[in-house]
Amino acid sequence: MAPTRAVGDQLTASFPGLLAIVAPFAVDDGRRLTDAERDGGRAAFGIPAVEAVVCLVGGWWDYKDIETIDAALARLKEPLHLVVTGHPVDEQVLQRWQTLPCLRLHTVPGPVTDSVLRLVYATADAALVARRAGIGKESGLVMDAARLGVPLIVSERDPVITARLQGQPWALLFPAGDPDALTEALHTVIRQSPNPPGPDAPALLGMRSAAEQADFLTRTFASLTTKES
Repeated sequence: MAPTRAVGDQLTASFPGLLAIVAPFAVDDGRRLTDAERDGGRAAFGIPAVEAVVCLVGGWWDYKDIETIDAALARLKEPLHLVVTGHPVDEQVLQRWQTLPCLRLHTVPGPVTDSVLRLVYATADAALVARRAGIGKESGLVMDAARLGVPLIVSERDPVITARLQGQPWALLFPAGDPDALTEALHTVIRQSPNPPGPDAPALLGMRSAAEQADFLTRTFASLTTKES
């Protein structure tokens, strides 16, 4: 089983004799963020409701495009709050961001609990997910945003996920590795917060409920153990 078509294609290329079944691993638990959590997040970070906030979640691994984020933040012409949580992160980069004139940085050292992670997402007008071009593995951050109801700023790094998000009013896409386009997307969020994704967003990305995922896995396993499959 593969979580995305890109991973499935890689498996097929390496093991042409095996059947690759594509199905997202992430599960929709139905626990969307509440208005109370959103108000609580702003209060916890001391950010007024009228000011724009973007969150950057997760460890800064090699497939994360921190260089493009770094260059885009330096180009900001309007004020923005950025909430960063994850492990590992580059402390030198964070120190540089603290000096940027249009950026107010808030850091939450990771790893964090689920309740703290929800607080970070609840604070944000949008979640920023920037990966390098050609990274086709499943993004838990994109899935989190969809199931929690958080708008996205996301790089066009995989054609399948890009096609699914294209035209969605809650998803701002920018070409991977393009800091000017990312800066433009950040300015868009600053000037007008996007509407959150609706309850149909997880299904758009292929996510199932826990019960549906358990049923799918059970049926898939059963089919693999029968002689006729």
